[in-house]
Amino acid sequence: MILNQHIHFIGIGGAGLSAVAKVLHERGHVVSGSDLYESDITEKLQSLGVLVHIGHQATNISGADVVIASSAVPSTNPELVAAAARNIKVLRRQDVLGNLMKTKLGCAIAGSHGKTTTTALISFCLLENALKPTFIVGGTVNGIDTNARYDVGEPFVVEADEYDRMFLGLSPTVSVVTSIDYDHPDCYSTFGDLEDAFWEFAMLTPIEGRLVINQDDILARKLGEKAKESGIPVVTYALQNEADWKGENIRVNSNGGCSFSLVNTRKQYVKNVDTCLAGEHNVMNVLAAIAAVDFYDLSIEKIVTALREFRGVKRRFEIKGKRAGITIVDDYAHHPMAIKATLGAARLHFPNKKLWALFQPHTYSRTHALTSEIASSFYDADHVVITDIFASREKDDGTISSKNILELMDHPDAHYVGDINEAARFIFSGMNSGDVLVTMSAGDGYKVGERVLNMLCYRNYQSGDALDLLFAQLGEKLRKNESMASYTSARIGGPADYFVQARSVDELSDAVQTGWEAGIPVLVFGSGSNLLVSDKGVRGLVVHNLARSVVFEQDQSQMYVNVGSGTMLASLARMCIKRGAGGLEWAVSVPGTVGGAVVGNAGAHGSDISTNILLADILQRGKGTKSWTLPELGLSYRSSNLKISEDDLVMLRAEFVLEQVHTETLRSRASGFIQHRRETQPPGASIGSMFKNPPGDYAGRLIEKAGLKGFRLGKAEISTVHANFFVNLGGASATEVVGLINKARRTVRKFFDVDLELEIQLIGEWL
Repeated sequence: MILNQHIHFIGIGGAGLSAVAKVLHERGHVVSGSDLYESDITEKLQSLGVLVHIGHQATNISGADVVIASSAVPSTNPELVAAAARNIKVLRRQDVLGNLMKTKLGCAIAGSHGKTTTTALISFCLLENALKPTFIVGGTVNGIDTNARYDVGEPFVVEADEYDRMFLGLSPTVSVVTSIDYDHPDCYSTFGDLEDAFWEFAMLTPIEGRLVINQDDILARKLGEKAKESGIPVVTYALQNEADWKGENIRVNSNGGCSFSLVNTRKQYVKNVDTCLAGEHNVMNVLAAIAAVDFYDLSIEKIVTALREFRGVKRRFEIKGKRAGITIVDDYAHHPMAIKATLGAARLHFPNKKLWALFQPHTYSRTHALTSEIASSFYDADHVVITDIFASREKDDGTISSKNILELMDHPDAHYVGDINEAARFIFSGMNSGDVLVTMSAGDGYKVGERVLNMLCYRNYQSGDALDLLFAQLGEKLRKNESMASYTSARIGGPADYFVQARSVDELSDAVQTGWEAGIPVLVFGSGSNLLVSDKGVRGLVVHNLARSVVFEQDQSQMYVNVGSGTMLASLARMCIKRGAGGLEWAVSVPGTVGGAVVGNAGAHGSDISTNILLADILQRGKGTKSWTLPELGLSYRSSNLKISEDDLVMLRAEFVLEQVHTETLRSRASGFIQHRRETQPPGASIGSMFKNPPGDYAGRLIEKAGLKGFRLGKAEISTVHANFFVNLGGASATEVVGLINKARRTVRKFFDVDLELEIQLIGEWL
C-alpha cells in the first residue's frame, strides 16, 4: 500500500480492525475509521492521532483512497454505499495483511481456541529478544498495553481468524493450528466446511516454513498428518501424546501460574518452564509458542526467559480485582470448550474456593448450534448464572434463548438472570468472603464483574454518611481507591479516593459540582499526559474527562469547531485536516486533551493554542458556567489564567476559528510534524516534556550537556532519545521520577546556572 494513501476503516473499534489500523498508522499511512460506539479501543486509537468517527455516515469516508470494512458490516452501511458510488476500492483485512506479510517472515496462528494468547506469547517472545516484530493480536497484551505494533524486523505475527475465512488471505511462513472445533455456524454451515477451511490454511505453509500442530487435538493431529504427507514440514506439541515439544509435570507455582517440564524429543533434554498463566490450556499455548519461535533461531534459554515475563492478555483469565475477600476474574470464553478450559483453570488456581460462573451466550446462531454443549460445560462451577444472548451482528428470530440452555443443564445451582445489571445484583447478594466470580463473555458480560466490584465498595455503607449519600448521585459509575497508573501516559500513580468517568460535557459538569457540594477536592484530568501522580495517590474526587463531542460549522472562508474539553488534541487536529481547516495541524502529534492544551497553552512547531482559540466555557465553583474570551483566558507560554488562578475552575468546552486550506497542504505539513516527533521523542510510557525551555535555550540540550541523558533511578530514565523526556521502563515509581527531576535541576543549575521550571504538573500527596 502506498504510504500517502488515506485508509478508512469501517468498524475500527473491533479487535481485528483496530489492530490493523494501528499497524498501518505506525507504518506511516493516513488512517481514519468509524464505529457505532465509543470504547477503550477507539479512545486509544484517538490518543495515537487516528481520526475516529462515532456513528456511520457517508461523509466519514471523505478523502479516503481505500476503505477496509469489518466482516460484520452489512452491505447497506452508508459508508460502504458511498465508497461504491465513488469507486473507492474496498478491501478486507486479510487482503491488507496478506500483502504486508509477503515481504516478512510471517507467522499466522489459527485455531478454534487459544489463538489470541498464543499469538501474544509469540509476539512478546520475539519482542523481548529484540527481533523487532510487527504483530497483530486479538486482545491487548499486558505489559506492553497494545494489541498491535509495526516494526522493522523480519517477523510478522498475526492472529489468523477463521471467521469469514479471513485466515485464507494470509501469507505465512510459520503456521500454527492450536485446535479445530465447530464454531461460527453463520459462516460454516457444516463441520466439514470448517475442516476444509483449516486444510486450505495449512496448505498456505511453504516448504521452507513450518506447520505447528497440537497433537492432543484429534482434528488438528489429522490435519498435521495429512500435511506431512503433502511435503509440508510439521512440528508438533502436546501434553498427552508423543510430540516434538511436550509438557509434563504441570503444577501451580508461587506466582499463581503454571510451571512444567519441557521435553524436546529431537534434542533429548528436559527444562523447567515457569509461567504466570493459569490452567493446562495455557501450558498448551506456551508449548505452541515455543514450537513456533524456535523457527526464528533463538536459543531455548532465551525463549523460556522471555515467556517467564509474559503477563497474559486482557480478558483472558484476567483478575479484575479483589475486594472484601472476593475475587473477580474475567475471560473471553464463549465456546463450550473455552468455558470448560476457563473454569478448569479457575478450579486449579482457586482449589478450595466457591466458584461463581457468569456466562453471556454470544450470538443466536452459535447458541442454537451448540446449546447442549454449552449446557454441559459448567461442572467445575459451584454456582452458574446465565444472562440473555449477546446478539453482536445478529438479530433475534425467536427460535433460541438462554432459557433453552438452562432446560438442558444438569447442575445443582444454575439460574437465568437475563439483564446484566440484575445479574450483578443477584450474584452480589449471594457471594461470601472467599468466593470467586468468573465472568465469561465475548460481549459486555464483563460489566457484571465490574459492577459487583463496585457494589462491594458499598457493602459497609452507612446511611448516615453524608459523603456517601451525596456520592450516591453518581451511581455505579463511581469507584473507590482506583489506581491512577492505568490512566496516565507514564503508567505511574497511586489510588484516587473517588474516581468517575464523564463522557459528555453535562456529565463532566455534574460530577465536578457533586464533588464541590461534598466539600472535597476535585481533580479533572484527560489523557493523563504531562502530569505525575504521587505514589500515595490523590485525595478527594478524580474526574476522568471523556467529553469528546466535536461540531464543525462552515462560514464562508472560515470554519468554526466547538469541541468538548476531553477531546484528544491530535484527533481534533486530524479532523480539521480532513475538512481542510487550517490552524491546528501542528497538534497532529501532540498528546493530551483540548482541556489540558488550553490550560497549559500547548504548542509545537512555532504555534500554540492561543493562535486559533475563540472562547472557552468555564465552570466556576459557586458561579456556574461562563464563556471566557481570549483576553480573559490570558494565554502565555505554557500557561494561562486557568492554570494560575486560585479559584476552582474547570474547562468544559472550547471554540476555535480556522481558515480554509487545501487538504493536501495540511496533510503535507502534518506528515512532517509526525515524522519529527518519531525522530525526536521516545516511544513508550513517557510523562511528556518535563521542563519548560528557558529563554533562548532548550531544557533537553542543557540536561544532555550535563551528562544526564540515559541516567536512571530505579525503573525511571532520562530518555536516551530526548533528554527532556523521562520514561517509565516498567514499574517506575513517582518517587523515582521526582528523584530524576531533582537530579536534573541540581546538575543543570551547577553547570549552567539555570533554574529549570517544570512544564508537567505534580498531582496528589507528596509529603
